[in-house]
Order: sequence, then structure tokens, then C-alpha cells
Amino acid sequence: MATEHPPPTAIDPICSLPVVGATTVEDAVFYAAVGTVAMFGLVSWPAAGLIGAGHALHQRARNVVRSGVVGETREALIEAVDEVA
Repeated sequence: MATEHPPPTAIDPICSLPVVGATTVEDAVFYAAVGTVAMFGLVSWPAAGLIGAGHALHQRARNVVRSGVVGETREALIEAVDEVA
């Protein structure tokens, strides 16, 4: 009997931010990198804020898609495609 593995698109949140929701390691590294670049003056603070806010909006939309009915439907489609392949 084969062992079931989680789908490769499953997220493993390391923490939950108030507005954004579940945050992965990749998202946390992105926010840290944007802050570091702004701290060294390579990007202005307003630009870094816009980049971070844009990523936060994308992350929040991604979290909504991965949860609830849409997430269940998405996972069912992934499982169906895996069974066919």
C-alpha cells in the first residue's frame, strides 16, 4: 500500500499574521528581504511598503483560495489529476 503524501501545493504556515493570515517560510523571507533592502537604502521605504503590501494582498488571496469550498474543490481536482496520471 502506497503512503499518501500531501500535495506539493500544500502550505505549512509558520505563523499567522493579523491581516494576511497563514504565513509560510517563503513569505517571511520575502518580507525580511524587502525590509533589508530598504534598510540599506537600495529601495526607498515607500517603495518597499508598496512591494510588501502588494505581496500581502497576493498572500491573502492565495490563503482564501486554499481554504474553504474553493480549497476543497482545488484539492479534489489535484487528487483526480494525480489518479489519472
